Amino acid sequence: MKIKIATWNMSYWQHKKYLEESWDYFLNEINADIFFFQEAKRPKRIENDKNFLWHNTGESNGRKEWGSGIYCTRYKLSEEPEESILDWNRDRFKEFCVIANAKITEDISLTLISLYGRMDKIGNKRVKDASSNLHKIFSDLTGILNRHYGKRNIILGGDFNISIQFDKKWGGDSGKILLNRLKDYNLENCYELNGNEDFVQTLRFPKSGTKWQNDYFFISKSISRKFTNCEVVDNNLVRKYSDHNPVVITLDL
Repeated sequence: MKIKIATWNMSYWQHKKYLEESWDYFLNEINADIFFFQEAKRPKRIENDKNFLWHNTGESNGRKEWGSGIYCTRYKLSEEPEESILDWNRDRFKEFCVIANAKITEDISLTLISLYGRMDKIGNKRVKDASSNLHKIFSDLTGILNRHYGKRNIILGGDFNISIQFDKKWGGDSGKILLNRLKDYNLENCYELNGNEDFVQTLRFPKSGTKWQNDYFFISKSISRKFTNCEVVDNNLVRKYSDHNPVVITLDL
């Protein structure tokens, strides 16, 4: 049985006028079974759906209406209980990380993590990437990622706001170290599983010619043999609605 999972930073705060239109595109044209989303606002059409999980960012800088979440069209979602999360700091992390579980078959359940890597600040200066925040989030998720709360088939996806391209541009290995940390949790990079040896563009900066990649999917080694495809969706509508591209993975469960 094939299952498709998509992730997309919808850039709501930049493209407010396309809210419902971009959701129509995401849900109808991407043709996935499970949707991860970041920097999005709740759409009226599904905001009360029991399989729509959404966390408000809680920020007060004019972007408090946007958040991250998960929506599922075929399977019942149950949100991960907070007691499985180490020293959970909801004021800092919960709004950027939504975790749910879905039973796909009698034998296979998935732990779904939609993640947004917010860039941190030192004073009024933004640091070069989101690795500092992501390291804190992954530490809080140690119980899940290291399977202290039982065996897990994990699907982790989203806009990480990190890239080894940043390392090459600004120096250091912060992106590489963070991606290697995920491998230490026995998670596989879906781009690598797909045979990609170079960067795959998922983000466009108007003033930059670099093909930035900072949207990812990682899956547990336990289901990596069931991986069949990883696709970055790029067309005129995607570029109209967001500066990020949707990424879609397919598993044959």
